Amino acid sequence: MPLEYFDPGGRLTSVCPSRGGECRALHRSMLVREPSDEEDLARVREFLGGNGKAFEFLFEKYREKVYRIAYRFVRNKEDALEVTQDVFLRVFTGIKGFKTSSKFFTWLYRISVNRAIDFTRQRKSRGVQEVETAVLETEGRPLPGRSGAPDPSELAEERELDEKLARAVEGLSAKHRAVFVLHTTEELSYKEIAQVLGCSIGTVMSRLFYARRKLQDALQRAGVEPPRGGSERERRSS
Repeated sequence: MPLEYFDPGGRLTSVCPSRGGECRALHRSMLVREPSDEEDLARVREFLGGNGKAFEFLFEKYREKVYRIAYRFVRNKEDALEVTQDVFLRVFTGIKGFKTSSKFFTWLYRISVNRAIDFTRQRKSRGVQEVETAVLETEGRPLPGRSGAPDPSELAEERELDEKLARAVEGLSAKHRAVFVLHTTEELSYKEIAQVLGCSIGTVMSRLFYARRKLQDALQRAGVEPPRGGSERERRSS
């Protein structure tokens, strides 16, 4: 049975296990770090060595990404900021336990997702917020174009659609929303999501498929006919 993996371009590639040399080469290529990964690890080592500015670099580099993840779970700016602060506090106090054989961003994303899930379990989001443009576009539904002053009826229709989409996303379980958010808004690869969540690529694909089906069902029940066929990015890579 061939070994499947996602190459840097996002394409699914198969390699026959019987070709030992090719599989070993593949394994080595999957372990090669990108320059950004090496830079992160260098900063971690500097921080552990007593350079406080090294942590500031990591904070500035990833704070917006952590905030986006948090916001898509808690749906509230103030709560998202609180989660973001908590995530970096946990990173600051727990970085000594980080294994430098791993990618820093994978470790950080795992902490972010887990903290956001815990927060939503402890405190329900206070009201429905607008669904991000990325969610609308990822599901294949283009945003309405506007020219001149917006029509009040169109604005009302858009707000209603936003609320229905937001409720549909919030109705997903924590594990399915985590996969959906990381794939659609953070644009992580299946392999990266698997590393963040500590599961297999097959599990990621299964959860993402289930999440989309749940969203389609929820939107249909709400009177919205969602488009079929996945995102434009996925269609280009298929």
